[in-house]
Amino acid sequence: MNIIFMAINLAFALLIAPVVDSFEMKIRARLQNRQGPSILQTWWDLIKLFKRPTVEPQDSVKSFYKLAPYVTFTAVLTAYLIVPTLLPSSINFIGDFIVVVYLLGLATLSFVIGAFSSGNAYAQIGSNREVSLFMSEELLLAFIVGTIAVIGKSLSFDQLFPLPLRISSVLALLLLLLVIYVASARLPFDIAEAEPEIIEGPLIEYSGKHLGLLEYSMFLKRLLLYSLLLNFILPVQNPTRLIGYLLGIMILSVIYSTFEAYYGRFRIDQAVKLMKKLSAVALVVWIIALVGW
Repeated sequence: MNIIFMAINLAFALLIAPVVDSFEMKIRARLQNRQGPSILQTWWDLIKLFKRPTVEPQDSVKSFYKLAPYVTFTAVLTAYLIVPTLLPSSINFIGDFIVVVYLLGLATLSFVIGAFSSGNAYAQIGSNREVSLFMSEELLLAFIVGTIAVIGKSLSFDQLFPLPLRISSVLALLLLLLVIYVASARLPFDIAEAEPEIIEGPLIEYSGKHLGLLEYSMFLKRLLLYSLLLNFILPVQNPTRLIGYLLGIMILSVIYSTFEAYYGRFRIDQAVKLMKKLSAVALVVWIIALVGW
């Protein structure tokens, strides 16, 4: 039965992740006094990309270039077997929190390698910015994982969902809320892609189904991170969990879209400095957790 529930969770994520992106585009449009796209617009865009042929750059390292979108997509999808979404069912084992962090890191690494192997100088510049931002996130994320592990006395999600109510757990989840925002490639942290500039970033050489897979991976990653945060808050065995989860996804989408609608882009050095300051705050939160608050 657990396998069936996990399959339902996976199917829900594959179906809903692009809808969440369309929903967020709609919110941003409304906030800017525009009509906005259809709620299925992201699905139509993905279907169009998957129908188009892929073009391989002449100077690319073809094996890495072609493999990267599949590795990125598979890594994110595998994390859904560990993080519950619609139903509270998943694979549980000691250290599964660390495995999810590694899977997300693998997805980012594969994405960057694919861009580097394209041979395009602009894609490589975008990848450098992506790596800089990713590395600055890692220290902050390490302190958050350490704090949550101290609070729950475990690195296994079946012990960590939900977290007990403490000062340190509230602060750690607020920091996780910020990390999710940064990791979701949103303004003002949408530095690697830099859509308004001529340097479009790591995706510049990708087309067709490869581009579709990479964009689909980003939508899945966003929903995965939303689900991770909500699982730390929602009760596991409670009939209201399902309603709370769906409402939580909508509330997070509204909050993140509102921030994104009103901010311009950071430069990479501004983003890295902010991540360093937040890492110092996370260190204090970790110490608070160690003293039992």
